[in-house]
Amino acid sequence: MRLPLDSAPPTAREAFALRETTGWPMPSVERLASALDASCAHVTARDEAGTLIGMARAVGDGVLNLYIQDVMVHPDMRGCGIARDMVADLLARLQSQAQPMTTIGLLAVAGLEPFYESLGFTRRPNGQFGAGMMLFTQ
Repeated sequence: MRLPLDSAPPTAREAFALRETTGWPMPSVERLASALDASCAHVTARDEAGTLIGMARAVGDGVLNLYIQDVMVHPDMRGCGIARDMVADLLARLQSQAQPMTTIGLLAVAGLEPFYESLGFTRRPNGQFGAGMMLFTQ
């Protein structure tokens, strides 16, 4: 299913409602608004009624490191190619603006590594790089 994509960010309330469908931890609407404002790129997908059904965003310094975050598609619309279209769109824009040797990274949900590999990402750990790591603040 091909839906038009937009580079404008969703509202915090729209992003909150979409995030509720994912089962991910829920920040407050205010924290989500701050995160959206601090992002360097966005992509959204909407249905014919204009309802947000997918989003992704990028964060980073734009010089050495960029990270794709919050790739979400409403559960009723998964498997239609929306996530692929959004990530491909976001990647194309990031790559066109990035300086040489900029790293574009992400943390894949377990089991979705093949999806991201099909878009050009390299799985970690491998012979050159260790596993990605993270720390959650309390």
